[in-house]
Amino acid sequence: MNKARLKRVLQHADVSDPAFLGSGAWHDAWKVVKENRELVLRIPKDIAYGKSISFNEEELTAEYAATKLYYQSVNQAVNGAAPDFYEFYVSADLTYTLESYGGDQIDLHTMTKEQVLQIGKQIGGIYRKTDQVSQEISGMGYLTWTEEKGLHGVLEGELHAFIQEESAEHIADYETLCTVYPQFQDEKVPQALIAATELRNQQVVNISLVNQDASPENILLRDDQVCLIDPYPSLYAPRGMAGNFMNLYETFFLVLSQTERYKKHRFDLCEQQLKGMAEGFLAGYSEGNKAVIREVRGEQLLQLLETAFVHHQLLLKDITPEDIIRYGDRQAIEARLFVLCEELKRFAASQIK
Repeated sequence: MNKARLKRVLQHADVSDPAFLGSGAWHDAWKVVKENRELVLRIPKDIAYGKSISFNEEELTAEYAATKLYYQSVNQAVNGAAPDFYEFYVSADLTYTLESYGGDQIDLHTMTKEQVLQIGKQIGGIYRKTDQVSQEISGMGYLTWTEEKGLHGVLEGELHAFIQEESAEHIADYETLCTVYPQFQDEKVPQALIAATELRNQQVVNISLVNQDASPENILLRDDQVCLIDPYPSLYAPRGMAGNFMNLYETFFLVLSQTERYKKHRFDLCEQQLKGMAEGFLAGYSEGNKAVIREVRGEQLLQLLETAFVHHQLLLKDITPEDIIRYGDRQAIEARLFVLCEELKRFAASQIK
């Protein structure tokens, strides 16, 4: 980080006593003080995932406005479960965010099974209650921002038609994988996929503001209370992101643990903690409701399928430096695809059973 740039931001934000917290994928972060209150200052990096990032006012405004809306929604659902103060400033010369300090980042490696179960249960409850907070912004999908419409979803149309179209795409993606890679052919996977897509076609009647980025690095703990930060919000079927959480913690983080993006977390050494988080999350999200559990597990199956399909798509093109950071080289991607194939068959069989 350019020291002169940092100094200008500190002066503009009127904060002091910067203490470097760390460097994420897209931002550098400092703990700072303003009016005797601890805050976190984030400044976007010039280079992310191996490429230079050019200034884009609309994209940055959309990202930060969506984060603010998500924090407000979470706190409306569970007070204190997200930073209660958040502001941002976007310009070609100075761009930064400022939010209340939410606590220390969790360290799965030092936690017991009981601790991760309780944290996962808290997060599941936060997700479920946030799903129930009504939103007045228009559209569906990822959020964008324009001067004319403000913050809104990038997709328009009727929700039920969108869900049915997406479900059909899931089935088509599996058929493509079976055609290209005979190893994906299996008796139980189609049965489980049909059950999952039929269930979502019937059950999805509204959308919620949800968070796709549930990485442990975005989970803070203060006095045993979870605080969720740095989300990737979208307007989507609520069970979908619950299924995404389950897929991340039971499969995704483990199979990608050796990539440059994730190797610093050493996820391969805390498999039991990751799966404990998922177990707790499902308990907190479902509150024991078996119908909700079926819906979440169905969405988890679809998320797992799409994880495999993304790997197939990567193999169809030239691998970029960003792809290598996220997924590894072509050999690693191909090897992982067949690991995901076996996991898809195993998980589908468990759901049929």
